Amino acid sequence: MTLFQDTAGDPRAARASLADVLAWYGAVGDAAAGNPPGFALRKASVAVSLAQIANADDAERHALFFAGLLHAIGAIGNAACRKGEDISPRAARSERWDIPAQGSRVCAQIAALPAACADLVRWQAERWDGTGFPDQLRWHGIPPLAQYLALADAYVRASDPDEALGEMSLQSGRGFGPTHARTFTMWFHSTGGEFELHEVPLDALDAAPEAAAWLLDRAADAIDAHNGVSGRWRRIDALAQTTARALGLDAAATRALALATRIFGAGELHAAHAEGEEFDPLARLGIDERARNATAAADLARPHAALRDAAEIVAARAEWFDGTGKPRGIGHADLATASGVLAAAIAHASLDRAERLETAIGTQFDPRVVPALLEAAKARA
Repeated sequence: MTLFQDTAGDPRAARASLADVLAWYGAVGDAAAGNPPGFALRKASVAVSLAQIANADDAERHALFFAGLLHAIGAIGNAACRKGEDISPRAARSERWDIPAQGSRVCAQIAALPAACADLVRWQAERWDGTGFPDQLRWHGIPPLAQYLALADAYVRASDPDEALGEMSLQSGRGFGPTHARTFTMWFHSTGGEFELHEVPLDALDAAPEAAAWLLDRAADAIDAHNGVSGRWRRIDALAQTTARALGLDAAATRALALATRIFGAGELHAAHAEGEEFDPLARLGIDERARNATAAADLARPHAALRDAAEIVAARAEWFDGTGKPRGIGHADLATASGVLAAAIAHASLDRAERLETAIGTQFDPRVVPALLEAAKARA
């Protein structure tokens, strides 16, 4: 099965799918790092605007945009953010210093990105006076584009634009190079600190047709490792796909289900426990947490066209067939079969006895789904 719709050899369509996955991956990184929704895109847009003031060329601006978009992906799996880690605040601070380097290593493996992107992610937290991290670069050893990324980060985090302008001036010669701080001041006075979100520069991506699927699989693996359930999405996907075929789901629904198995775990990044560790997946106790996780994962995916159908499947995976689920209380014909398959497959992965699923037929699960899923599980055993 092709994970994304057949591009019919259209390279721009392949780039568009990859761009959606990259933007989603950046949003997941923000979630893991504790940044607010949309932070990465705002940071990328401000950084590119600064680079335009400095007359950077197209290639430089494109690399800078993707570095901003992916600035926090190193937080996925970082020990300071990972589920189940019990480390001191001092140790957590030290681990966070490695987030740019971890993100850089991931970017270096994404062949479709501009080559400079990985270095910019690595050096975004370097300071002009040499007190930054991870390499303690200083002065002109820090690439100007990395300084624009750092300036953009500080500006987007600021609660008040005018106070941010004053802080940038105070940090001139310390956190930021004097020339770069002046570039920020020029941008701020020419725009009033207002900016528009930039579109993803598709033509800067060198995307093979399978690039989006490869990256989504890699991101899903990283999310599972972060959540302490390595390999979970792969087991759930194998079971869900076999069940979907047995139920005769059409190609579009089957494809969306496959995407959903890869993205649902992003909703658990900040949950205290992996699903199934604290509450029985067949009990109503814990349904509010499952619904929160489902909503969080769906919200991360909805802005991205290639993942939108999958987002709706994920959003409803805490709904119950009898209409008593969460968050909307939909059921029966209003509940997509693919959502029921995903929910049953996730529950199956957490159960010590698979046949317990049968006790929830007609209440939590669609009566058609459970027999098909149990047969699929037997076939795969």
